[in-house]
Amino acid sequence: MDPWPDERRSCSGCTACCTVLAVDELRKPMRWACDHLACNGCRIYQARPKGCRDFDCLWLRGEIPDDESHRPDRLGVVFDCFRDTATNSIRFVAFEVWTGAFNEPAAAALLSNLATGREMQLACRDGSWRTVGPGNRDTP
Repeated sequence: MDPWPDERRSCSGCTACCTVLAVDELRKPMRWACDHLACNGCRIYQARPKGCRDFDCLWLRGEIPDDESHRPDRLGVVFDCFRDTATNSIRFVAFEVWTGAFNEPAAAALLSNLATGREMQLACRDGSWRTVGPGNRDTP
């Protein structure tokens, strides 16, 4: 996985990660909008904490198919990938930006496609989790 953003892509007003990810330095819980979020984006973007700077959006990196409709704020799903410190394995996680986004046709098709070759954890907006991928009967 390439750790650098695809130069053809930018956040461009997408603040989906600001509404679903936890940020310890800001005491921001998961699935809550950040206090620093404004209509035009992050008010502290230039001075954002390490937790925000370290987030590695898979769409921004170009790991999600090259289609603007797959941008997290349009699709309703934020994709992340990281090395699990307990198992040293790579974990793929999809966060639902709004309730029901995983079930919308575009997101469901993309999740199904991405999960054919890997296990992926889905973090639902209601706080529940499920796993999709090889060996799992659950579908996105």
